[in-house]
Amino acid sequence: MKSEIIFSGIGGQGTILMGKMVCTAASKKGLNVTLSPAYGQEKRGGRASCQVVISEEMGSPIISEADTILVMDEKSFDDYEGKVKAGGTLIVNSSMINKKPNRTDIKVMEIPFTEIATEVATARSANMVALGAVVKTLHIVDLDDAKAVVAAKMKPALVEANIKALEAGYHFDER
Repeated sequence: MKSEIIFSGIGGQGTILMGKMVCTAASKKGLNVTLSPAYGQEKRGGRASCQVVISEEMGSPIISEADTILVMDEKSFDDYEGKVKAGGTLIVNSSMINKKPNRTDIKVMEIPFTEIATEVATARSANMVALGAVVKTLHIVDLDDAKAVVAAKMKPALVEANIKALEAGYHFDER
């Protein structure tokens, strides 16, 4: 069992936070995790991404092709569309990306994270909508695991809104 995920976007969108939350949920299940974050010096507004590998065995933290890739902005779309494994999933933030993928060998989920977050919580919860969508693609971490991490890691005043956003992203395809 192994899952490779890439989160990519602009600093301030919570891409690294999402990666950390998935790693925390997986490690609580006794799995090995690696997190390789990368971000520009300017942080907010600069490039930000992280690679997450979850496995029963310790392996390389470097991903050449991922099972799931989340792209939060257009530059990330351009950089990572080609790095999704055939049969994998590309999750696109349609609130910020108007491009259509060129590939037909992957599943594409176009989700308006900001609009959904605004509807169920606050626009600042867009990353939790995105995290819910990512969790839906995983076979290792489930919605309850992600909720537990949100409840444990966030300020109490933010937990309820962020869990609503997480659930909305997870159940997006059921709307």
